[in-house]
Amino acid sequence: MKKRITTFITCALLFCTAVSCSDTKENSSSSDNTAETTTAAETVAEQTTETQTEPATEKPTAPPIEYYDGLTYPDTMTDKERENTSYREFTLLYPEKAFQIGVNRLSYGIPQETGDAVHKKVKSIEENIRELKIYDEQLDAGFLSHIILPPDYDENKEYPVFLVCDAEYWLTKLPDAWQLINEGEAAPVIFVTLGYDYDTDGVDDNVRYDKFAVKQDKMLDFITNDLMQLISANYKVDSSRSVLFGHSLGGLFSHYALCNSDRYEYQPFANYIIASPALWSYYYDSGDKMDLKSISDPYAYRNEFGYFDRNETMDKKVFICAGENETYRFRNQKPEEYADLPTIPEDAKSVYERLTAHGVSANLMIYENSYHRSYVGNMLCEYLKQNFPTE
Repeated sequence: MKKRITTFITCALLFCTAVSCSDTKENSSSSDNTAETTTAAETVAEQTTETQTEPATEKPTAPPIEYYDGLTYPDTMTDKERENTSYREFTLLYPEKAFQIGVNRLSYGIPQETGDAVHKKVKSIEENIRELKIYDEQLDAGFLSHIILPPDYDENKEYPVFLVCDAEYWLTKLPDAWQLINEGEAAPVIFVTLGYDYDTDGVDDNVRYDKFAVKQDKMLDFITNDLMQLISANYKVDSSRSVLFGHSLGGLFSHYALCNSDRYEYQPFANYIIASPALWSYYYDSGDKMDLKSISDPYAYRNEFGYFDRNETMDKKVFICAGENETYRFRNQKPEEYADLPTIPEDAKSVYERLTAHGVSANLMIYENSYHRSYVGNMLCEYLKQNFPTE
């Protein structure tokens, strides 16, 4: 049964600079602080004024946004979370609808122009995308997920889930990975993205730091107990092959999630990708107003958060990666002030060495001639082909 909810909110039209799917151009983020970044997508509000020489006419009504019933909710979700969680029509490609919710649709890097290459790539798989708004009461935050079903999806078959954090950065890379499945170069998976609805700027590092570092325990609760159980309640999921991917602050979080996975009875992931982990963010003040005082033990990551004090072994597969040329360039700070700070590739190598010393099945890849984000799109495609080969 479909349920329509009509919302009428005045919105501003925005324009943004497109982000290339080929990784030749990258968004910038203060947590990234790399030598090769470009300015984040600009937004310019357009305002129109009318003379009063003619009688005022009624403003056109924005098209309504449709929300749908039909979700099966897990017992782990509260009544408030259920009330604020539902399927929604796919709004991301349609600014006239998305801007009713908030102006931060643009943070996903998809321009308004339907002829743009990025827009076309996402549009090409639109029929396989389900848009899901989901609320978490513990964090008191709303999120936006996109469930991307594989080609020839069969609701009676089980599929591994490939959860991609920081959807604002990486959603536009997933059509390429989807096409690999479509062309028979990789086995089918269900991609699930995790980002923010358009009333929140999902590329704002203070927002990301709050969830991925300061409140990472609550964030892991949300992903484990609510999001992934919601997905499993509505789709047949093979958790024994599912993947959690995080990059930069998301990589910091995926390391935390791995090392605290033993605290949960439900195990939604067997594989973790720790990409360019910004581990310095726990303890180093880069001048970007991060809430370091809220981190109770900024060096707990060096002991894998006590995982091996609680367990003898770790039954997970881990892929750790970074770009060879990742370097820091903090605003308002001189290079000599952070000269002793380990680089992200060095931290990635340290994580790998500590995990393998405990017998963990881990692999490390430092991508040559690559910067903080430039390697990620190709990495996701290669990971998919290598870890999900066709039968």
